[in-house]
This record gives sequence, C-alpha cells and structure tokens, in this order.
Amino acid sequence: MVKYLLFPLMLLFINPLTVISQHVTVTQLRDPVVTQLPATILDGDTVSIINVSPVFVCASRVFPNVEAAFKYYKFQIDVKTAYPYAVMAGVTFRQFEATLQTMTCESDKRKYLRKMDKELKEQYRAALVNMSPEQGKILFKLINRETGTTSFAMVKELRGSFSAFMWQSVARLYGNNLKDTYDPENEDKDIEEVVQLIQTGVI
Repeated sequence: MVKYLLFPLMLLFINPLTVISQHVTVTQLRDPVVTQLPATILDGDTVSIINVSPVFVCASRVFPNVEAAFKYYKFQIDVKTAYPYAVMAGVTFRQFEATLQTMTCESDKRKYLRKMDKELKEQYRAALVNMSPEQGKILFKLINRETGTTSFAMVKELRGSFSAFMWQSVARLYGNNLKDTYDPENEDKDIEEVVQLIQTGVI
C-alpha cells in the first residue's frame, strides 16, 4: 500500500559569485541577509522554529498489465471529476451552517433551506446527472471528507427525513450509499492519494 511521508525541504544558498576572465577577477558579494526567526529553549539550547509546508511522497505505481493501468487512470479521472463538487459542497455546507446559526425563527430556516435547495438544483443538476455511478460513489465519500457529515445527513437537513430516505433508496439501486463515510487510512487510501496529487498540482 502507498504510504505518505511528511518531511521539510529547505535549501539555503548563500555563496559569493566570482567571475574570472583572463587576467581580470571580479568578485560580487551578496548583501548579508538577516532574518529573525521565532525560537524556543530546548534542554538549555535555543532552537529556531521554522514552519514549512508538508510534502507528500508516494511510490510510483507498477502495473502488471495494460488493463490494470487503464483501470487506475480511469479511477484518477473519476476522482478528478468528483472532487471539485465535493469542495463546493463543503463551502456551501459551511455557509448554510453559518447562516442558519443567525436565524432563530424555524419558519425562516425552512424558507432559507427551500430557497438554497432550489438554487443548488439549478446550478449542479446537469453535471451531477451526467456522473457515472462510480463517480457518484466517490463524490459521496469526498463530501464526507470535505464536510465531516454524510450526504444522507445533508439531504435530511435540506429536504427532511422522508426525502433523505427516498434518495438513499435510489442510491442503493445503483450500488451507492448516501451514508458512506471517508476512511483515508484504509478503504479510501487510493482516493486520498489522488486528492493529494490534485492538490499539489501533479495531476
């Protein structure tokens, strides 16, 4: 299985530049750069604290045959197709939560949810209808990754318990589950790998 390693990469080049042409030597020294870093005392020594961005490293895949390679690259395409919608779902869900917290009247909340439900349908219906069942299953997983809640819970909040039950029944007909949760360490490790590759701009 592919594992991710987190390590800091820091390159520091502070060298004088010397140019020699025949009998003439020109030396150009860079101006000294003084940088103050936060530090802490550790076992009596002053240790600098440097924040670095994480770097994810994964092993190159070796495929036993062309069919396996094709299957994996199709899987990458499916994740790339579903991922942007999961990100948008995460942003929208947090906006919903923030707005609902400002409302005290239950009827206002219901009106707001109906309004947003209609807007979301108009905005994303065409794209979501054209998704394959495999892409839909990945989307349900990624929605849980981005929001911390399941697609079933989101539908229940937007449309009510009955609608959530009906949509779950439809999803089951296509082999999907609105209650799917995301497990990046085990079951969904391959999805997480592709997401990290997308986020770092590799694919």
